[in-house]
Amino acid sequence: MGFESFCNALRQRVFPLDFPGHFVGGEWIQDQKPEILQGSFNPSRGEPIVKVLVSRKIVEKSVDLADQAQNELAQLGLDKRIEVLTRLRQMLTDFQVHFIDALCIEAGKPRWEAESDFLSSLQQLDAILGERGNIQNALLAAARIANPETDFELRANGVAIAFIPFSTPLATFVQCLSGALIAGTPVLLMPSSHAVLTGALFANLLSNLELPKGAVSVLFGNYQTFTKTLSDRRIQAVIYSGSREHCDAIRRDHSSPLGRQLLLQSGGKNAVIVEKSADVKQAVQCVLYGLIKNSGQLNTSTSRCFIHDSMVEAFKKEMIRSVRALQIGPTDGEGNPHLGPLYAQKAVDKFLRYQTMAKREAKETWVWGKVYDTGTSGHYVMPGVHFFEQVEASSSYQTNVLMCPDLAVYRYADVEQAIAACNQTDAALVTSLVGPEDIVRTWSAGLRSPNVLINLPTVGLDVNPPLAGRKLCGDYRWNGLAIALLLTYPQSCRVLDGERSSFPAWPALD
Repeated sequence: MGFESFCNALRQRVFPLDFPGHFVGGEWIQDQKPEILQGSFNPSRGEPIVKVLVSRKIVEKSVDLADQAQNELAQLGLDKRIEVLTRLRQMLTDFQVHFIDALCIEAGKPRWEAESDFLSSLQQLDAILGERGNIQNALLAAARIANPETDFELRANGVAIAFIPFSTPLATFVQCLSGALIAGTPVLLMPSSHAVLTGALFANLLSNLELPKGAVSVLFGNYQTFTKTLSDRRIQAVIYSGSREHCDAIRRDHSSPLGRQLLLQSGGKNAVIVEKSADVKQAVQCVLYGLIKNSGQLNTSTSRCFIHDSMVEAFKKEMIRSVRALQIGPTDGEGNPHLGPLYAQKAVDKFLRYQTMAKREAKETWVWGKVYDTGTSGHYVMPGVHFFEQVEASSSYQTNVLMCPDLAVYRYADVEQAIAACNQTDAALVTSLVGPEDIVRTWSAGLRSPNVLINLPTVGLDVNPPLAGRKLCGDYRWNGLAIALLLTYPQSCRVLDGERSSFPAWPALD
């Protein structure tokens, strides 16, 4: 299927599509004897979108070409690599409608969310391009502090591979490609088998960027395909966003090659703390937005909320009203609901198990999470909201990262109680503080979360937080373009000052 035919079929919703192939070495290729993966399904209707066909031969070819492209990509120079991002930004806008449609159909995002995600990807590129003259100085600032007379350059570590999750496919593409190009690092981008539409669109843009052959390839696969590829020791940087179990397995099984950099990110146990004088309606909106964006399947989704004793009843009333007012439905058509489907039936089953656990442990269930009937065979649920007197560290439900639209609400008498409860988790990623800024800003010093947002939901106004996770939810500190630091090593070069002796400390020789 040609790209134009692919776009026409996408626009007309003619599914299932023929698999377009893998973008390797600047061309679309397929193997004659591939392995057939489960592929992508429309979560709004449970219907197949496209099967994924992959083979070990294609994966090996992509690594070979990436390895060969290292010198040519480095010689392209930083200015020219940044210019590639300028062209990418323009092409993204040319295909805006297609990308937004793909996010609505395949990722189950309501149109308002898909449009927001697309805009945030452009803003990410705009921020990079706006600082193009300062990027290298900023990235090397720490090395230069005590070495003002030394020149530094960023040198690529080797080949990188990045897994593209279904929940944030476009933003992750942009972040990983930007970081790799700034670093001068060849990269294999592997979209999840649930992100084929976005992956195919992005690969087509790459075909027009005039990059060295093999510098960027797009391979479609799943977690198993991804981890099999990691056995190749030429891959020196691994970028993965997914479940904690998958991150633990990669950390355990694939960290041995000397110098390999692991950039692993899983979901955080993200919380909102509401100050007692905060506007209740605004607080509920902030919590609910973080709960339902991408159906609670983001690393930054809200799963806990701490409210002052004095506002429990008012918060409860407004939360129940707001959840029941949600419009839930398909995202693949003209509708624009608040909440779309979960990505698969197994996610619904997991959500329902958590509802049973919460019902058993909670003091009171405000909204019972359940399957929601839209008249289609998609994977819809009504969010669950449960009230607890205190956090139980031994509770599997209360301590696990759920990755679904479910909220545990707790009361506090003193804010130090809420801060201590937030800090109990080893998966702190984002904490939102709601209330007067001059009051809640002082709370951030006591929080262990690397990302603190004030009067914003935990999902913020973007799909990626400024900083990556710690401990159970991440293996590195930087996010955004700063991942270029993790794909490189700094190389120093110092030149003799002609006005000084080569060996000023030596006594004079006779």
